[in-house]
Amino acid sequence: MRRAVRSRALAAAAAVAALPGAGCGDTPGPAADAGTADAAADPDAGGPAGPTRYPADRIRSPVTEAVAARMRAIAAAGPGQRDDVFLKAGASGTVSTRLLYCLAGPAHQPTYRVDLAGRDHLQPTLDHFRAGRVGATTPFDRATLAAEVGRTARWVLTGSPSPLDQELAAAVPRFAVVNYGTNDMGAAASYGAALAPFWDAMNELLDRLAAEGVVTIITGLNPRADSAEAARWVPTWDAVTRALAEARQLPYLSLYVAASPLPDQGLVGDGIHGNVYVDGTAQPCVFDATGLGFNYNLRNLATLEALHDARGVVLAGAAAPDAPPLPPVAGGGTAADPYVIDGLPFTHTASTAGGERLRDAYPACDAGQDEGGPERTYRLDLAAPTAVRAVVLDAPEVDVDLHVLSADTCLERHDRLVDRTLPAGTHTIVVDTFRAGGVERAGAYTLVLLACEAGDPACG
Repeated sequence: MRRAVRSRALAAAAAVAALPGAGCGDTPGPAADAGTADAAADPDAGGPAGPTRYPADRIRSPVTEAVAARMRAIAAAGPGQRDDVFLKAGASGTVSTRLLYCLAGPAHQPTYRVDLAGRDHLQPTLDHFRAGRVGATTPFDRATLAAEVGRTARWVLTGSPSPLDQELAAAVPRFAVVNYGTNDMGAAASYGAALAPFWDAMNELLDRLAAEGVVTIITGLNPRADSAEAARWVPTWDAVTRALAEARQLPYLSLYVAASPLPDQGLVGDGIHGNVYVDGTAQPCVFDATGLGFNYNLRNLATLEALHDARGVVLAGAAAPDAPPLPPVAGGGTAADPYVIDGLPFTHTASTAGGERLRDAYPACDAGQDEGGPERTYRLDLAAPTAVRAVVLDAPEVDVDLHVLSADTCLERHDRLVDRTLPAGTHTIVVDTFRAGGVERAGAYTLVLLACEAGDPACG
């Protein structure tokens, strides 16, 4: 049932305990890996092996055959798009001339230099998009109509025509680079309450781009040092944005993973915006070891690499460069054979439609609520007491609720978000369909589960 997100301010949170299996996949440092219409409505998208899971410790998500197939399918829906043009959409980080402008080349941006630092395989992609034109500029240095300082994902969709529609008409792009999140965090009464509006707006935005045949690269938000509370919520927002990309099998760039290890987290003095390598003047396209110690340099390289992979698989018929890094989620989502949460953070997109109907109510949590619709069940094994945050997100036409149980007794229930310290042992998480007046609203959802940040008072 739809309700405002609750938070419980408790005195202290338990230390985060690691799960067996957490941290699966490679863990490249910043210098090492700068890596349907709505797949969220089709959880089986991705081929016989299922969709690719995105490791939480990578700057760039893997480009597997499932991801490549998804990108090709989107491109096939818009044969009239210009293959050498990409669109930029976002807020201040996208408006900034430090983002990608330096890649336009000396004829357009003579104060910048580009140092690929031996990554010569990227030069054809650089040349490809430098040849594209939107008016007098390349896609790299175009002042996009779909970005404005201080804006959210909802803003770019608002108006007739919206900023997104205006930029689509002007650029006719084959690709897009989209970055929202930081301003969206503050668009509701709490950082938790802001997740659902962000999810809805991003899904609408990605649907709109896919309908035009535009292949989108999704960029997450920076770390934050302006507020201790905001900083503790950034990993949740990064996990949710990655889950959005994973559900749709679209490329994802994690600025949080990229910048967190850098001095001062790669941030300028305001604790929000990224810094840049300066050699006399700002040089955000120097990609040697020194340059990659700065936020925009890492971001520009990761974006160029993502455009390179997307161009290769979509336009050149190249093989996907990556193998799936994680096994499919085990289990069948039933009480007898639950989906297995094999590490934190954990993300999974599924649907309650067709699920079993073993539980109609959870009296220990909230008597009188009708959960008579179909449900999906997960198993969480904890080796030690762990402060966890569970988030479930769905489309406006779907209504599923989140339940956390131990020994078959419900500990907490909520429409969107549960923060709680759980003891060691086996726990059950049930995503169940709410029923109102006999009407069920089953459908696709995405579950995100992660360990709370140390000291988060909401997770006591």
